[in-house]
Amino acid sequence: MRLFLVAVLTSTLVGCSKGDELKSAALKVQLHYEGFRPGCVTLTVTDQAEVSRHVTKDVNVSAGAPPGTLSVAVFRQAGWSNDVKLLAQAHEQSCEGARVAIAEATASLAKDGITPVELLLAATDGDGDGYVVSSEGGTDCNDRDATVGGPTPWYPDDDNDGYGNGLLPPRVVACEGPALTASRTGDCNDRDLSVHPDQAEFRCDGKDDNCDGVNDETFDVGGNCFNGDQCPGANVCSNGGVVCNSTVTPTAYYVDEDGDGQAGTVEGRTCGTVPSGKSTVSTDCDESSAYVANGLPEVCDRLDNNCAGGVDEGNTCASRVWTENLNVGGNVEWRSIALHGTQGAWFAAKDKLAYATPSGLTSFNCDGNWRAAWTSSTGQVFLAGDDGKLTTRAPTDTPSTACTVVVAAGNTSHLNGIVGLEEPAGSEPVLYAVASNGNIVRWRRPDAPTVVTQVQANLRAIDGIRTPGTLMAVGFEDVGGQPSVRAFRSNSDGTVWQAEAFNAPIAGSLRGVDVVNSRLVFAAGDDGLVLQRYRGEWSTLPPPSFLTIRVNALDVQGLAQGKVYVAAGQGGVYFYDGSTWSAVHEGTNALRSLDSTSPTNIGVVGDRGTVAYWRK
Repeated sequence: MRLFLVAVLTSTLVGCSKGDELKSAALKVQLHYEGFRPGCVTLTVTDQAEVSRHVTKDVNVSAGAPPGTLSVAVFRQAGWSNDVKLLAQAHEQSCEGARVAIAEATASLAKDGITPVELLLAATDGDGDGYVVSSEGGTDCNDRDATVGGPTPWYPDDDNDGYGNGLLPPRVVACEGPALTASRTGDCNDRDLSVHPDQAEFRCDGKDDNCDGVNDETFDVGGNCFNGDQCPGANVCSNGGVVCNSTVTPTAYYVDEDGDGQAGTVEGRTCGTVPSGKSTVSTDCDESSAYVANGLPEVCDRLDNNCAGGVDEGNTCASRVWTENLNVGGNVEWRSIALHGTQGAWFAAKDKLAYATPSGLTSFNCDGNWRAAWTSSTGQVFLAGDDGKLTTRAPTDTPSTACTVVVAAGNTSHLNGIVGLEEPAGSEPVLYAVASNGNIVRWRRPDAPTVVTQVQANLRAIDGIRTPGTLMAVGFEDVGGQPSVRAFRSNSDGTVWQAEAFNAPIAGSLRGVDVVNSRLVFAAGDDGLVLQRYRGEWSTLPPPSFLTIRVNALDVQGLAQGKVYVAAGQGGVYFYDGSTWSAVHEGTNALRSLDSTSPTNIGVVGDRGTVAYWRK
């Protein structure tokens, strides 16, 4: 016969009906638990007269904090003796969990009615997480932390990103895993630590970065788009990101950068509406020079003025040569020339100042070792020289009247270069001069000159056009007993000067500088050193030479990108046409200063009263 074990919810047994004599006797087993809440309690009843006769009942435990009680009824069965043994076993989490507590008792079913039996199951779950302390047979990995339960599976994690290989079984089940294992799984690429679950798709690469089974889901690959040129296309992956790939060719539009009225620089491209005022046709083949553009007449200036693909073609230069005069003003070492218009010119030297026109030469009384000169649009000349001296004269001044000299407070160092900014033309210019000790002097009449700043260099020349933001000062600095090139550019108001950066240190000394426009600057110096700065980038041109000897370039005048004149300390004027140098004016006297008002009006001066022009 069978023995029934029935979990009951009432504490009393209702009377049996007729024919139910076997149920006239029963045990009411009270299973008490304290110190923990078991996941399952197993009650085994064994016939003491025949231990092979036994039955087991699993009782699941409802949620709730301990202590608690479970009630089970045990009925008398045919074929069994009346004496039974009760064994209660408590398990963690479930009936398959670790056994953490047991309780035993014997009882008799000989007497009709209900016989109570009390069993106590006790264990320690200090943090109430459902896991018993390990010292009592439980599996709690930390019984002081409710967030830490029992042993967990640890999966192979070869890339050590905290997620185990989703294709492999656990390597071990434990409270702590060995090296290169993780308690989380699902990694779809265990050789890339950046790829794992629980993150957004972070790169567009045709792969699944967050192991959700979908590639590049956040990037709308293949979706419609417009690129930066407003051309329609489709999204594609590129270098980990997404770009709009379009097969439509945008329309280029051009702007005029050199002020000649013709547009030749690509400002942008678009598949949309071309901005107002922009041309879709390039009409300027050289935006570095205002003297080159489609439709301009070809003149003799070594430029392709009309963008026809040739230079000075036809009979343009049939009668044009450099004209040279010696002993102009005597056996003078002219240090500087400043052209006025197409026919006038100032020459400056030690204790010498002269103004030349086609009708003659006028000498002015102006003592001082004048090293540099600059002329305004009205013909007013401004001079800079030794001991920080500055002065000015006009062509209409009385030649015999002595010059009035001014000196900036705090500067008695030699001034080697000077330039004026005149905006608009005819207004009182602002003068900037540079000194051997690195001082930069500002002068605007009637105010006294002042030192703006001092840089770490021996400054030899300065140039600019119209606004302070175009000013460039050049020279050199002694580094370990050897000269090293230095250049400094002004900010928009001339108060702050920043050293220019070169790709690598350049040995040598710069002696002259010419700012052609806001984008193009040339600088030149000793031993054939000629530099070009175009759109903010410096480059070195091939050195000019005479009979294999590099010339010392004492001054420089630029025409366009890659086209420049230098005055040679060994004599002569050299021109670079973008590929080669040529001696366009030969001579044996040192030439020290170049100036121009246009590519067809160039003057140069030097030793022994040498004056030469390239003029119509």
